[in-house]
Amino acid sequence: MTQLDTKGLGSSHAATMEQAIPMTTRRFGSWEVLISRRTLSSADLANRYDAVSDKWARTARRFRLNAAYCEPLLASQVVIDLMRVEPKARILDCGVGNGSLSIALNSLTKGPADFHAIDTSAEMLVQAKSVMQHAGLNPHLQQADVMLLPYEDQSFDVVMAAHVLEHLPDPQRALAEMVRVLRPGGMVFICVTRPSLFGALVQLLWRTWAITEQEGIAWLHASQLVDVGYQAVRLGSAGFTSTAFWARRPQ
Repeated sequence: MTQLDTKGLGSSHAATMEQAIPMTTRRFGSWEVLISRRTLSSADLANRYDAVSDKWARTARRFRLNAAYCEPLLASQVVIDLMRVEPKARILDCGVGNGSLSIALNSLTKGPADFHAIDTSAEMLVQAKSVMQHAGLNPHLQQADVMLLPYEDQSFDVVMAAHVLEHLPDPQRALAEMVRVLRPGGMVFICVTRPSLFGALVQLLWRTWAITEQEGIAWLHASQLVDVGYQAVRLGSAGFTSTAFWARRPQ
């Protein structure tokens, strides 16, 4: 039975440091002008995703998210890892949206897996429940913040997030939380918007970070992860606008 509760939302909002996201820089002789925007809080993000939840399924179809995530998932070899876990792997999808990343992974795996997922948006979780169950999944859903995950240390074989970290006030803090709940030898898999014309539009509308391949790799190494890899991801007609990263927690 699908589980849905609201634990894990409160204290992270107050604890988040207010940061500014650089939008553009211009140099005029000895002058340099930097335009930046304040990040959205977790509560603001939840409200905005609640507002667009009804349209999110159309967005996922437009950018062919289910198919887009398959190639980097295969390249990461996470599917091979999951087939070795007995009796079944535990997977956590952070910022699940309507479940596209979990659905993509499930379509590639042959063995049973125990899917868990969180989102700050209650309305997104409603969408995730419907879409994921239609795809044959029966996930355990919670309303929670990825920067304060309501799970014990080392409790998942795979922890993943698709187009989530770049939206957060403190992406590296969220990544540290993902690593905390990851078992030794387990894999982190993330997909983020990369700098591009499309990425600039997303950044303007949603106040996201623009994350380069070099920055993503540096974040994973700073989190004491190994076997770091990455691959550009094509999102339908938008082109190669995202990058998938993966890395393993040492044994």
